[in-house]
Amino acid sequence: ELARREGDPTPKLLAMLDESDLHTRLGACQALIMLEDRAAPAVPALKETLNADDLWLRIKAAEALASIGKPAMSAVPTLLTMLADEDLESDPRGMQQRYLCFALFNRRDGMLGRSLEGVDRDALYAAVRTGLRNEDGRARGSLGSVYNNLSYEEIEPLLPAVYRAVVEPAPSGIMFADGIRLSGLEILAKHRIKEGLPLCVSLIEPDRWGLRNRVKRCLATLRQYGGAARSEIPRLRQLEKELAANRWKAEDIKALGISDLIREIEADENPPTLRSLKADG
Repeated sequence: ELARREGDPTPKLLAMLDESDLHTRLGACQALIMLEDRAAPAVPALKETLNADDLWLRIKAAEALASIGKPAMSAVPTLLTMLADEDLESDPRGMQQRYLCFALFNRRDGMLGRSLEGVDRDALYAAVRTGLRNEDGRARGSLGSVYNNLSYEEIEPLLPAVYRAVVEPAPSGIMFADGIRLSGLEILAKHRIKEGLPLCVSLIEPDRWGLRNRVKRCLATLRQYGGAARSEIPRLRQLEKELAANRWKAEDIKALGISDLIREIEADENPPTLRSLKADG
């Protein structure tokens, strides 16, 4: 309601943010979130609130900074450091990490969701590696924006973590868990990483829910390897049999183009040169 009204409630909210009562401070953060960039004068106080003892208050302060956007970009180094820090004793499920992933990397309104310009790469790498281990699938998924905003040279140090996030799905938030796995698979294929090649078929997992979207993206990703994917042809033929066993109609299996993909792979006389995650190739 405050955000819909004219006038500037920020001074009063700043006073509330300085109160001792936790709920008053949380309410102030929530109002500042709704004010978005109109709350820019609150940036210094919100940055100070990131040091609060209460976990949820730190999270709401981070959300407020993300909502303010560009005027709050000075908080990014602190937020990256907070994301990279793990406190298994007081925050064993990584809830702070979870919400900082959203605040920083959400494609639509995360502070770094659209650009990583000027961001310290070491701090970024530490935060991304930690975020990709978070137990929540949706939190991991927000880190997909990083994949698309880095060149190969920049993302190379992160590729082992990207690979692990494909192989090891998040144990929580499984409705969203496939997102970062498929995004990671696509990045491995884009940069011709040979360890990603067998994952293109392995990740299809015909017996698991969400198959239709997953199988299409996995096959499209495998196509990027061209003739280098010859080793996967027997598995593709087995996949057709497994889909039939899972009561897929013959016309639906045909529409996936598995047979066409096999022919493309077989016909490719100039397969791409693959890179390895291992230093020895």
